[in-house]
Amino acid sequence: MTTPIWPDAPRYGPQGPLPSTAVVPGRTPRPPELPPLPPEQAFPRGIDLYHAGFLWEAHEQWESVWRASSDPVQRDFLQGLVQIAASVLKARSGNARGAAKLARRAREHLARVDRDRCFGVAVAPLRAFDGEPPRLEIG
Repeated sequence: MTTPIWPDAPRYGPQGPLPSTAVVPGRTPRPPELPPLPPEQAFPRGIDLYHAGFLWEAHEQWESVWRASSDPVQRDFLQGLVQIAASVLKARSGNARGAAKLARRAREHLARVDRDRCFGVAVAPLRAFDGEPPRLEIG
């Protein structure tokens, strides 16, 4: 059972269906690789997946945007989001030590983001990530 981070969050990405089950590395098989979305669709799709509790799937979307970006600030922001999703996934899997390590890495990446917003998302609340899954709002 997937536990949403923000059950009634607005949807930002393409309005396709959410996955039927969440991937938990080491416990569930990965789904077949789908063709990647363009970055302008993959980023908001990642937010939708994250809010719905599909943390590995959100991480995959953001990682594809990270690979496509040449902007170092965007890359740090995206790496921070990937680390937040991974940290929450580790915590939910019972690995507190791994979750804390990933949370620290997320804060390190986000500390280097010298913008108030990146991809429309406020950065300051993410810099304070302490393990409590943050809501990601585009505004």
